[in-house]
Amino acid sequence: MKNIPLRKAAMIAGASLVLMTILAIIFLLDIQATFYSIVGISIIIILDITVALALYFLLKPVNKNISLSMSLFRIIYAVIFAIALYNIYDLTTFHSIWDIGSIFFGIHLFILGFLVCKSRYIPKWLGILVVIASLGYIIDPLLKFSGYTFEIGMFTFSGEVLFALWLVIKGRKISDKSIS
Repeated sequence: MKNIPLRKAAMIAGASLVLMTILAIIFLLDIQATFYSIVGISIIIILDITVALALYFLLKPVNKNISLSMSLFRIIYAVIFAIALYNIYDLTTFHSIWDIGSIFFGIHLFILGFLVCKSRYIPKWLGILVVIASLGYIIDPLLKFSGYTFEIGMFTFSGEVLFALWLVIKGRKISDKSIS
């Protein structure tokens, strides 16, 4: 697979994450089994895969194998999310499947945060916030499966949003010379 410049990978990942956030607000806060919801969620899933690939190229210089693992966890999450979408007409099943996917997404974020902390071209504080965000995606489903309904993810998600905004605003200034 051909390498793409870090700047371009950052911009693709950032723009996709921002668009995904907007679509998530529209389609995931009140999930309904309508044609528009199915199309909206399908676009989110496609954007998840786009982000996974862009982040791979963005963080490949930090560690190729760990970056690949990080991206694969997001792709696995996207596949599980697609399976959940297939079951959208039974919202209980949809949410149960999506909760399993959230654990994979949390692992993706944890690895992403680690890679960001190790990179020399993205601020370490963003990596720390992304690791904190990962905890909500890992702990919340585990709490649900244990019968608890408290959601810490509503307090930890800001790291993802700040990372996306940083990629859009500052990511265009990353150069391939930043890795040396």
